[in-house]
Amino acid sequence: MSVLGIQLAMTGLSAISSIQQGRAARKQAAFNQAQYEQSARQTEIEALERANVRLRQFETATSSNIAFQAFLGRDPSDRSMKAFMDRQKEIAYSDVQSIGSQGMMQASQQRSMAGMEASKGRAALMQGYLGAGSAIASGFWRYEMYKTDQLKLGTK
Repeated sequence: MSVLGIQLAMTGLSAISSIQQGRAARKQAAFNQAQYEQSARQTEIEALERANVRLRQFETATSSNIAFQAFLGRDPSDRSMKAFMDRQKEIAYSDVQSIGSQGMMQASQQRSMAGMEASKGRAALMQGYLGAGSAIASGFWRYEMYKTDQLKLGTK
């Protein structure tokens, strides 16, 4: 095989290798992006579940408190009892709101990470193409240098 053939083969392999590296990095980033997006959806579902559990706990506690007060012979519409029940309701709904906010913040962070992964994938692919272009340009430059050297030596 001639020097030109070897030079072309090496240039081609280098360019293909750069493109394949970029594609592989893009695929990995796309996988990571999908994982972050799945994690964000899961976080939202878990937050809804925790909020529902908290509301059920509140409802159970309310029923128990009313039943216990009735057992003690206390009027459930008593002002102190009503104040206690209102405060418990306020706490429960505050907890639910906090659970929802925390879940949304975590999901938002995970979606931001997914977006960053998408950017990394695009950048990796572009880097692969630029690396291939650079390999081709370097190959042509090396070939021209070889050709120039051969002309100076008077050989072909």
